[in-house]
Amino acid sequence: MITLDRTKGSLELKQEVMDSGVCARCGLCAELCPYIKAVGERVALVYPCGLEEGNCYRLCPRTPTDWEQIDRSVFNRERVDHVLGNHLEILFARSLQDDAAEKGQYGGVVSALAAYLLEQGRVSGAVLAGGPAGETPQAVVATSRGEVLACAGSHYSAAPTLSAVHRAVKEGMDSLAVVGRPCQVLALRKMQGLKDAPGYLPAKDKVEFIIGLFCFWSLETEIYDLLSRRAGGQKILKVDIPQDFLTITTESGSTNIPIEEVRPFIRPTCQLCFDPTSEFADVSVGSTEYDPQWNTLIVRSTKGKEIVDAARAEGIIETKAYPDERLPLLYQAVRNKKLRVLQALESGQEAGYLRLTDQYRENLKRERGMNL
Repeated sequence: MITLDRTKGSLELKQEVMDSGVCARCGLCAELCPYIKAVGERVALVYPCGLEEGNCYRLCPRTPTDWEQIDRSVFNRERVDHVLGNHLEILFARSLQDDAAEKGQYGGVVSALAAYLLEQGRVSGAVLAGGPAGETPQAVVATSRGEVLACAGSHYSAAPTLSAVHRAVKEGMDSLAVVGRPCQVLALRKMQGLKDAPGYLPAKDKVEFIIGLFCFWSLETEIYDLLSRRAGGQKILKVDIPQDFLTITTESGSTNIPIEEVRPFIRPTCQLCFDPTSEFADVSVGSTEYDPQWNTLIVRSTKGKEIVDAARAEGIIETKAYPDERLPLLYQAVRNKKLRVLQALESGQEAGYLRLTDQYRENLKRERGMNL
């Protein structure tokens, strides 16, 4: 059970999160409360609701969060690996279905699994970010394979797509798959862990499966103006960010933008994120930064393993062992990100939302290798 702060509500959410600039724009508070709205990629309290305590504050990934308590709530165990979090397998994976592989990012695993869950009747809807490449993404509730594939491909700005979770439930959907950034995964897990939350929270038990994305940072919406200029008025078909540059693909070819031109658009709150690999998801998916035809797939929960095993058995995806020489690089990147946030936390300057025991911090500092 996740401990509740019974003294704070929407006004504190506005002051501590929205007005301070640390809002992750996950969107889970929007549509939960009629006084909180998401417009474009902005989330705002449009009118004081008057309640002194509220679920909107408790669900927020940028309000105080006990990391270890979330581990126990989600996985029913303490973590051994303080860098990558709880996991059962770390794999390379890719879709064996041509449409998902072609339209998806890298190996197309996210699209393949989301479509598979719908086609198997495991969920009645999938909450995704959709819309044309190179434009602000929109929240989509997909109910068919075609609708999932229409959302394939990565968006690199922070759309508040979790607002669609509440909309889907209001429309009668009783089981959802959700694809989200790490901050969005954390918000969903905080919602699921509330055992005695005040008020009506109909979506709490409706999220059946969570596919988390790797995300080291997201970009402000102004990035789309830059992309449009570099595309020269042509329609952008795909956006990708390899290690050293951002690539936009149009009908006439690809254009690379140096990463130094992209960095000014990184959202400051992303520098405070302690979780670049969606540690609390059922499965986490990212690039390999090695082979563009494959995804990194981290299987975390028993439910995640069940779905991955079934998808492999039915020829939906294929997997192979994560290369031994690549695994230390993944650990190093994630550990370095966490240590930067930890340093800010210990200096008292930032990351006040994290509640970490001294032992947890020491474990992270010591883990220079791998605990598999």
